[in-house]
Amino acid sequence: MNVEWLARLPAPARAAIYFGLQRGIGSRIFARWRDFQTWTRLSPAQVEERVDTQLDHLLAKATTQSTYYRDLKLVRRADETARQFLQRFPILTRETVRERFTDLVIDRLRPEITSPASVSKKRYDWLVVKTGGTTGVPTAVVHDAYFRDGGRATRLFSQTMCGFPLGTRYFRLWGSEKDLLQQKESTEKRVLQSLLGEIPMNAFRAKTAELSAHLATMRRHPEVKHLMAYVDASVSLASFAEENSLPRPRLETIMACAGTVLPEWRKILQQTFSAQVFDKYGSRECADLACECSAHDGLHVYSPHAFLEIVDETGRACPSGVTGRFLVTLLNNFSFPMIRYEIGDVGIWAEPRPCACGLPFPRLQSLQGRQDEMLITSDGTRLSSGFIRHFVGVSMNRQLIREWQFEQTGKDAFVFRYLPMGRAGLDENLRQIRQSFQLALGQMAAIQLQEVAEIPLSPSGKAKWILNNWKRG
Repeated sequence: MNVEWLARLPAPARAAIYFGLQRGIGSRIFARWRDFQTWTRLSPAQVEERVDTQLDHLLAKATTQSTYYRDLKLVRRADETARQFLQRFPILTRETVRERFTDLVIDRLRPEITSPASVSKKRYDWLVVKTGGTTGVPTAVVHDAYFRDGGRATRLFSQTMCGFPLGTRYFRLWGSEKDLLQQKESTEKRVLQSLLGEIPMNAFRAKTAELSAHLATMRRHPEVKHLMAYVDASVSLASFAEENSLPRPRLETIMACAGTVLPEWRKILQQTFSAQVFDKYGSRECADLACECSAHDGLHVYSPHAFLEIVDETGRACPSGVTGRFLVTLLNNFSFPMIRYEIGDVGIWAEPRPCACGLPFPRLQSLQGRQDEMLITSDGTRLSSGFIRHFVGVSMNRQLIREWQFEQTGKDAFVFRYLPMGRAGLDENLRQIRQSFQLALGQMAAIQLQEVAEIPLSPSGKAKWILNNWKRG
């Protein structure tokens, strides 16, 4: 079915059809989007008041309707604010989420959600989201419909911050497993892409021919001035264009996602595409959390969606300018409360002064995610680390591998190290993972599977899940 004609409709018409279709499947994203916009017109003090109200509701619901939080026996004191009460909650680790998964689910849904393999019977309802991501450790959380709509509203707001609001056409250099595995996207998916204005390009795998095709696609649409991309994949595309002196499109903005925007990466993206670069931060389990604004003076935390703390190793709050660990409290996920969740990243608060862009939300001065590396095979394939993280951590992990690391050791030599979590079904899971790597990396690739007792840490003390130690030349 040809749906490309939808992309030629005026932007307001596409937005209206998009929201109408969402309403038809039971989504209330339009209402959540409108509510999010009301927050942007508040003062910082009014934002804090609203956050306190949402914290009140969340903490009350968690301590009365979730077995995990009831077991903590936390009772709010009469003279205690919501934020003070929050400080008495323990840090929620990934290990705890895995071990107490069903206990975190609220009472109403526990008969339906009995394990991470549970599936809702309704078309648009709660959803179990798996995240292996940057930690390499398989974890599952639950997003109910209300939270899913809120998370999608944050994505729409991120696009607005980066210069291409809903209805504006943009290139999307993103991971496509179906494309990689030579499978077709569903008609519903293609309709949504057309309505949203997406021009998709696969970021997971990029040979010379595919990188050239990406640039050709962009040149065929000189009217499109915006790019949403995995940061490492966009840098790979920019480097390819520079190295081969190829003509490249002039863009206005680039939304860089799924990785840390290093200064040198920002520079090459700006030079290659003549574009402003916007750093966006989020995760599968928490959705979008923050985004750089037009003032390029840090990233604004999405206060309607999450309350963020930055703490030191003892759990004490870090002042502005001091690096610490992120703790995330999701304000809108009442079915699976995630309170003071340690997401695994570190960052720094900016000084609490007004931002030139006018947004009332607090700002991060900088953040540091795990910095993975592109893999480059002998046939010219540049494989995004986003593919490895997603494919192993989310798609292929059957809750049988606790931690893993993937290293390129030679031109066509790779090692997949893993710590098993269980034995039943492990051999079949490993066979599927090897087949997937083989398809992505080419038949010449030699992939060694290596069971280990521990994954070594990097000099910074953080685990590196994707390594490229092949020294070309």
